[in-house]
This record gives sequence, C-alpha cells and structure tokens, in this order.
Amino acid sequence: MAMRPGRDALLQALDAEGVRYVFGNPGTTEGAIMHALDGHPTLTYVLAAQEGAAMGMADGYARERGEPAFVNLHIETGLANGLSLLVNAYAGGTPLVLSAANSSTAKAAEGRTDLVDLTRPFTKWGAEVTRAAQIPSVLRRAFREAKTPPTGPTFVSFAQDALDEPTDAPVSPSGDLSAAIAPDPRACQAAAALLAQAQRPALLVGDRVAQYDAVAQVVRLAETLGAEVFGASYPAMLFPTTHPQWMRPLPPYVGFYRDAFAQADIVLAVGARVFHDFFAPASGALPDGARLIHLDIDHSAIGQTQPTDVGVWSDLALGAEALRAALRELRSPAQTAAARQRAQRLADAKPSTPAAAAPPASQDGANTSMPAAAMMAALAEALPPDALVVDDSISCRPDLHAAVTFDQRRRVHAERAGGAIGWGMGGALGVALAAPDRRVVGVVGDGSAMLTAQALWTAAAYRIPVVYCICNNAGYRVLKLNLRRWFAETLGNPDLPSQYLGMDIPQPFDLAAIARAMGVPAQRIDDPAHIAPALTTALASNGPALLDIVIDGRV
Repeated sequence: MAMRPGRDALLQALDAEGVRYVFGNPGTTEGAIMHALDGHPTLTYVLAAQEGAAMGMADGYARERGEPAFVNLHIETGLANGLSLLVNAYAGGTPLVLSAANSSTAKAAEGRTDLVDLTRPFTKWGAEVTRAAQIPSVLRRAFREAKTPPTGPTFVSFAQDALDEPTDAPVSPSGDLSAAIAPDPRACQAAAALLAQAQRPALLVGDRVAQYDAVAQVVRLAETLGAEVFGASYPAMLFPTTHPQWMRPLPPYVGFYRDAFAQADIVLAVGARVFHDFFAPASGALPDGARLIHLDIDHSAIGQTQPTDVGVWSDLALGAEALRAALRELRSPAQTAAARQRAQRLADAKPSTPAAAAPPASQDGANTSMPAAAMMAALAEALPPDALVVDDSISCRPDLHAAVTFDQRRRVHAERAGGAIGWGMGGALGVALAAPDRRVVGVVGDGSAMLTAQALWTAAAYRIPVVYCICNNAGYRVLKLNLRRWFAETLGNPDLPSQYLGMDIPQPFDLAAIARAMGVPAQRIDDPAHIAPALTTALASNGPALLDIVIDGRV
C-alpha cells in the first residue's frame, strides 16, 4: 500500500466498510478529516448544526439500513453534546461508529481528555488511535464490534497528529459476519414442554425482533401458540398491528405489564426487556404461578431482572422457528385444537379498522383544544400506506397507535430505551437518507423537537424530504403523566394536587416560525380538518416541511 496521511487511510477504511455518509459537526481538531473529505467524492458529509441532530441522523440511518453508520463529533466539547443520544443508541443496540479527533499526543504534559473513557459507559468498545498505522485495524474492529450481536455503538478517538502522520498500513473491510446462532435443542424442548401445556399464553415482543429480521418467524410462532401478543413499547415494526392476535404496546411501567398478563399462565418474551419500569425494579409483573420463557440473541438480557424458567440464547429467527417446530411435535391433538380456538377467539374479537377518534369536545358552545386522538386520526387519513413513520410522539404514542396501523409496508421507527428525548428530528433525516424511495413522516413532541430543532437547518440545506408533524401541547406532558403515576404507585395518593412545576411551557414553542427561519416551509394548525390536506400537500412537495399542530396538553 502506498504511503499516505492517516486522514486518507481513515477515509479509505470508511470506503471499505461501504459508508456513504459522515454525519457530524466539526471542530478544529477535525480539520484534517474535513480537508481529506473535500477531495473524496464517495463520501458525503452531512453537517448538523448541533451534535444531538448528528447523533439522531446516524441512529436513524443505521436502524433503517441495518448496518453501522459513522458519525464524527468534535473532541470532548462536541462529544459531550452528543452523549444523551448515545445513551439511547447503546440501550437500543444501534450499530454505529462514533468518532472524534483528540488533541495531539504532543500535548501530554498539558493534559488531554480521555475521550474513550468519556464514552465508555455507553459503548460496546472503544479505542484511541495515536499512530496512523493503527487507523485501518482499529476502524475494522470498531465496525466489527458495532455489528456483532448484540449490536451497539463503538467509539474511536483519533489523535490529531495521527491524522497527519504517513502510513502504508493496508485497509481491509470488517466483512460480513455469520451470527446465526442456533438454539440449544434441549432448551427448545424444555420451553416447548411448558408452552404445550399453556391455556392462557401471552407473547411479549421487543425491538430486537425487528432489528434481527425475525418478525415473520415470530408471527408464525404466535399463531401456532394462539397467544395474545404485546409489545415491550413499539420502537420498530416488531409485530404487525393489523394481526388479529396483536393487542397493544406496553409502556415501561410495571402496572401495564400486570394488567396485560393478569390472566396469563405463561409468558414467552422474544427479543424484549423483561421487564422495565422507570420508577423501580419491575417485580411482580407476572401473576403468581405464571411461567416465563425468554428467547434472545442478547444472552445478558436473559434472567437479568426477572427469574426465568427457560432461557433460550439464539438468533431470534432460528430460535422462533425451532420453538415452533418443537411445540408442534410435542403437543397433543387436544392442545393443538385449543391453540387454534384461542387464535380464532382473538380474530373474532379484533375490530377490522382502528376506532375513529372523537371530534374535539365543546363546552358552552366553544371548542376546546384539539385532542391528540383527533390529530392522529387526521394524520392516518392522509398517511401513505407505505410511509415510514418516525415516532417521537412520546405521550401521544397511545393515540398514534390507536389511529395508525403498522405492518411490513408501513413501518415505524421510534426512540428506544434510554430515556433521552431529542431523537426524532435528526432520526427522521437519517431514515430518509437510508430510504430515499420512501416518504418519511416524523411525528415529534414539541419538547423533543426543541432539543434538536437545528435538524431543520440540515433538512433545508440538503433538501431531505421529511414531513414533520409536531404534537404541540405546550408542555412536557409525559412528565405530568409520570408524576401522577409516582403519586399513585409510590406515594399512594393519585389525587395529590400539583402545579406541574417546570412541566408547562407558558410561552409555547412556535415550531412553524422556527422552521421557516431555518428554510423549511411550515404552517401552524389548530383545526383537525386542516391536517390531512396539509399533510397531502407537504408529501407532494418532495422536500422538507413542518406542520405545527396545536393540541390539548392536559392530563
């Protein structure tokens, strides 16, 4: 390999990995990288005006493409701005390679920040490159670690002098990894023996079902079992919501799990967190005597917080098929017939279409604020059947799911575990860049949108065709709901009065004005009748647009 500066070796390594976009916000230490990119046409630099927007773009891109994205931030100062969404990427297993250029190793006496240590709690693996010759091998490992199940973010720090130093180190790709881990037949037999006896089975599916492309296999397993199906939240299209056995997503509070599984005698969790609650350890989620089986590619998730009767460590598609085969072999004819009857009862009880939202209520002849349900019903009216929905609606999510169905054609990406808001604005741009032939609609809460509103500038500058629909309820409504849950579940008094300090926004965010200032066409809407026509027009524009929809924020 010919001698070239480390910065050129870096870009060659990205080419070898099939990277097309570098998401970032540069600083002086990244000057060498930016100079190299200037003459490297195979890579497109997508500038974000704030680091959280860059992290959201990389996360959305990686999730839609199913392969690692590359994001470059600036030393410790820019890197710190991106850490909140790195928390989400780590909790959700997003495969991405985060990087930053550090100061020169010659500054050792003055002091250099240990950037690897800064990111360590929220990455699978990290390293600092101090010599140009290390760049190809370190990047190769970073990409390999990011895409090896359980997937997740990795971090590489580049010492500034390593980017200038010449090297002839060869570049080679991390390559495809065969990660189809087959389940232990003994574990499948033990699980199937319990499932065969189930009279009231329930299935809990998580985001890894979608991430590891196991939806079809899990659907077949659910049908064979005749089980009700619930989602551990709904961060992706992890089970078609049009299916008669689909019940609903469960927010991360143990009370919802208790209600869902109150009659279950066995719960089969597949690729899901078991169980998660924001307030306390999620004990008592299952009724007395109920059994738990957990199938997962992430072995550390099995038995992590909940005693598990049978754990099956496996690729999710292979594991679901193996469980289904073992179940069909072990069951008696009577048990098979009972499963079919359960599935039929669920099909008979399932409405053919989502219930229509009630119109805004009136009091003394005056219209009140638009309910979130009315907003979502209007969006559903104009939403294309093959749209990609980026769901950062937070407290409005139940209303979105009540109105909009998701399946293999109309898929969804929502923020994953981690708890940081601000993901959806950049996330929608990343999804759109990863799927340029699909229309992308971002449904984003006003509080989340304000954290990374700078993403609107990127949308305008690169003309990325995302239509943002802002749920503008003039408050952090999810915090109000959580406070009321705390009153009820921890303090034992759900009726405690509260002024919701710091949760109302007395000067409501005018996201439409902000969008127009950033170069994105926008309009503010307070009548649900105007939503569907506005969305249709925005989708036809083939460019970015924003609908700032004013809704009721009361709890």
